[in-house]
Amino acid sequence: MYKCLMIGGQTATIYSLPLLIFLLGASAASETFVRDSAVVEIADRIWRNEFRDALSAAEQIIRNEPSNPVGYFLAGVVYQTISEEYRNDSFIDSTDDNLSHAIELTDHRKDSDRDNPDWYFIAGAAYGYRGLHRAFHGQWWGAFKDGFHCSSNLRKALGIDSTYYDANWGLGSYYYYRTVKSRDFLWLPFISDEREEGMRLIRRAIAGGFLCPKIARQSFLRIYLTEERYADVVMLADSLCRLLPDDPYYLLFYTEGLLAMDSLDRAEEKLEKLKSAWKNSSFYDASGVFEAELLYAKIAYKRGDREMSKRIVDQIISNKRLCRNNAYFEETYDKAKKFRKSNL
Repeated sequence: MYKCLMIGGQTATIYSLPLLIFLLGASAASETFVRDSAVVEIADRIWRNEFRDALSAAEQIIRNEPSNPVGYFLAGVVYQTISEEYRNDSFIDSTDDNLSHAIELTDHRKDSDRDNPDWYFIAGAAYGYRGLHRAFHGQWWGAFKDGFHCSSNLRKALGIDSTYYDANWGLGSYYYYRTVKSRDFLWLPFISDEREEGMRLIRRAIAGGFLCPKIARQSFLRIYLTEERYADVVMLADSLCRLLPDDPYYLLFYTEGLLAMDSLDRAEEKLEKLKSAWKNSSFYDASGVFEAELLYAKIAYKRGDREMSKRIVDQIISNKRLCRNNAYFEETYDKAKKFRKSNL
């Protein structure tokens, strides 16, 4: 099994070659893969808004496995999700840097391990997140290119393993939003309406996905709002809030849905909870919270208090300087100008 060798009066053990190969193989196999329990736990922490714990776990993977794209991808997702939840745009570089590095590392992995669907899934998902991030910050051409790479990589992952249902979430989102956004850009070539196909694929990910069923389910909040299916927005938000009552993302769409249905007292109640959730978080951003003020202005307008509504809207517009540092405020600013032009 082994031999002993005397070196300087000390006995050294020389293991046989097969055992040495086994040990080296075990070390290599310890690398974190997409469907490992550690990654599932990080995904669950992201869904539960336990962002600091999720980020710490992702950074531990990065430290231990610097050539593994999994850690960088997860870190990028955490930063992107914090930004969305709290309308906080201070993580713009951290989001882009981590997702870009994950994409770069998957290129090397695909060269040496081309039949592993994990690398195509990570690449596709990272391109998808980065595309959304860049589109929100006005980098539309880069966002469309990322969208193309997102879909091609996710299709490749499904081509290798048709049961890789998590890939359907990103692919379905791409089909849906490509259709929606094509209406805003007349220079795009004709794109057929693939919204229903997109929603079908997202539902498949919810039903059979390993990592993303919970997060994919909440993506229907934005889809239902876009489709003006307000009763569905409220119903879904209500069911999600039973699981996470103080989740800002759920509360924001809950408020939007109730407002659209003229359920003003309930909308104001959810809006108060939303503001509290934002202000009680360490990720609070005073610029981002103006989004709640615009919703107050819309509630006041629907109640017939045009003076109150105009005062709030004018306050938002007077803070135009904040657009330079927070794209979420810039979005609110543009909505406020449009609202004032149409209604006040």
